[in-house]
Amino acid sequence: MLTHWACLLLALPLLAAQPPQEPDYQVYTDAPRLLLNERRLRLLKRERERESIRWQQFDALMRGRARMSEPGFALALWGTVAAQPGACRDAAEWAAKADPADPGELRQIALVYDWCQQAAGEALAQRVARKLKPALELRKGDARHMRSLAFAALALADAEPRASEAALRFVVESWWQKTVVPQLRRGASVFATREELYAMVELLHALRDNLRIDLREGLGQWFEELPPLLILSYYPQPWPAPENEYRIPAYWTPGEPDLREAAYSRAAELALVAYDTNAKAHQFLQGWLMIDRFLMRGEFGIAYEFFWANPYQPGLSFTYMPDLFHGRGQLLVRSGWEEDAAWFGYWDGRAQLFLDGRRILVRPEAQPRPIEMGPARILFAPGGLRFETGWLTPGEEGEKTVEEVAFVLGMEPGARYDVEVDGEEMFEAEADQGGILELRFRPGRKAAVRIRKSK
Repeated sequence: MLTHWACLLLALPLLAAQPPQEPDYQVYTDAPRLLLNERRLRLLKRERERESIRWQQFDALMRGRARMSEPGFALALWGTVAAQPGACRDAAEWAAKADPADPGELRQIALVYDWCQQAAGEALAQRVARKLKPALELRKGDARHMRSLAFAALALADAEPRASEAALRFVVESWWQKTVVPQLRRGASVFATREELYAMVELLHALRDNLRIDLREGLGQWFEELPPLLILSYYPQPWPAPENEYRIPAYWTPGEPDLREAAYSRAAELALVAYDTNAKAHQFLQGWLMIDRFLMRGEFGIAYEFFWANPYQPGLSFTYMPDLFHGRGQLLVRSGWEEDAAWFGYWDGRAQLFLDGRRILVRPEAQPRPIEMGPARILFAPGGLRFETGWLTPGEEGEKTVEEVAFVLGMEPGARYDVEVDGEEMFEAEADQGGILELRFRPGRKAAVRIRKSK
């Protein structure tokens, strides 16, 4: 007679031979399914009971019947948290007239149906459902469309199970795994706007909450780099607006910044922290976010601010982060964490300097002079193929304990180069996919450097 352990050992090869289990796109969770899970709803109701600053501002705008930028989202959220069925019915009335062809409105229709179905009543809820149903056939678009398709599929999972499963399978397997993941691994800029980035983070939450699928799988480095990249993508000087101050992501177009993009950027960061509160990079991001001057108070931002922010979550001071980011073919450098610091950015072959409150376009082809920011020196090929180390003066950067780092821009992407430093052995370095060559040197030593393409 076989013992229990012997039976188990015999079974192990059979278990190992079984193919990996197919993902299950059938939805078993109860409504509300979209973002407002039990834990988050409990936190938001606690914020209401405590009369937090975010709740007070959101509640004041809703009670004052302010013209909210996203009325479906705002009414459904306020009605659910404040137990105001009338607001939920108003949200449903709005959703029944909204345009599902617009990805932003489709998202709101799905949220309203998911959060307010019971309060709206059967007849009105069915009107909203009819708005959502055609969207289940959507099979193209950017992150906003795919997020909204997933939202519609999750909201209608009980009424349209087959169409829902097919839509969710498409979002995960055809769009994310076959289209987005390969591009992210190549370092491509998949999310062209901060609105698309925010949509991606909403999708992360919705799929993990309902299908236990973590889209970050296989993309650990990309997601680990995202928080520092976001923090360093802002100009150092904030932008004063009537409702609050905004941190402004770098942009290329002339004129004043798009404050809607700035708001989406902050919303994406708040949602990232909520997705994984333990990641160290997210703790720096939490320290960056929890400064009340930047709390979004306007008709657009306050709903996101109230929904995602968790002021009780501990964070780390972002001033302990490195003040430069090099990766994905991009270079972002600050001269320090003060708001009057200089800033330099380079990506997609374009360069920009922010100095004394002004954006300055830098033309690499014009062979500008090297730009120095503390231990970092930025040079432009071909003139930057010869330079001298030792640009830090004694006493700077903690008695010269920091490495000097040179970034040579305008090199051939992926090419290898021989680097000669006086008094040292020649070594080889490779330019990244953006044509950036990074070189590090011992501090406090003056030496000539010569760079040439490897044979």
